Amino acid sequence: MNEILCSIHNYTKFSGYSTSFYDLAQSAIDCGLDAVITTDKNIYPYGHDQYYYRDGKKLLIICGEELFDPLSDTETHYLSLGIDQEQFNRKPGNLQNEIRVLLENDSGKINSPQFRHIELINAEIILEQGLSSWPGEVRKNIQQFDELLLTEQHYAGLAGTCRIDHTEKYSYSELLSTVCNHIISAEELNGDFIHDKMMILKCLKSGNLYMALDGLADAKGFRFSAEGSNQDQIAWPGDTIYLRNSITLKINIPEKCTCRLIRNGKVLREWQQCKQVPYTIYEPGYYRVECTLTIRRNFYDWIFSNPIFVVKG
Repeated sequence: MNEILCSIHNYTKFSGYSTSFYDLAQSAIDCGLDAVITTDKNIYPYGHDQYYYRDGKKLLIICGEELFDPLSDTETHYLSLGIDQEQFNRKPGNLQNEIRVLLENDSGKINSPQFRHIELINAEIILEQGLSSWPGEVRKNIQQFDELLLTEQHYAGLAGTCRIDHTEKYSYSELLSTVCNHIISAEELNGDFIHDKMMILKCLKSGNLYMALDGLADAKGFRFSAEGSNQDQIAWPGDTIYLRNSITLKINIPEKCTCRLIRNGKVLREWQQCKQVPYTIYEPGYYRVECTLTIRRNFYDWIFSNPIFVVKG
């Protein structure tokens, strides 16, 4: 499987800030990213989706839009990804390729079929609160995420870069190097803009990714998969796998850490100072992984995977 580093929820000059698309691309290349999705406020900047190149490296920029009513304090903010036209003030529709990422966790709205993606972790919040633990706001998001998953609906979590009230307190180099979405894909980026854009959006829509605080330690190489007992099916975060006799979960981590396997919102197993875990399960449910690093006797939350859905079949 291939790993693609992607940042979402980024602003540019079209939101009234100083960052140009070129500058954003240069910062992302410096941070080792493969793709960035911009979400300017109530505007879709036509003609800015493209590849940027420098010193043999390339960075794909995909444009989306952040939607909100500036005259309402109660209106839900959300990101609209996978679009190719401005969405401001339109009524909720059913755009086939659209991904709606909820930014404000209003339980009454998140249970709507309009939302299946949630920004769980945000780089600015992490930088403001420190890396030692998920801030209370993030933990609240994760708790709500688990509650939603218990409804047996498929939800996906994402990590974002900027807050709604972004004021350029941090540079994009700081933000992009703090938190990232690590997309897991069977296909590679091949340099063709249309192919690569659609592949990334497809993976985001399916939730084929894990989120990590790469500012704490490089998480590249983490893998969480599920394999059927007859080895004819392999699932990754965001996928569904059918349980016949048993399923083997495999966790591979780039550094020794504390690893927690979560089933249906509760810790099923915890391993200390491990890098590799095979674990056989016999019950359906959703399974996800959290990893915590120990540095100078302090605990630091590090990796959060989207769930693998195990169903009877």
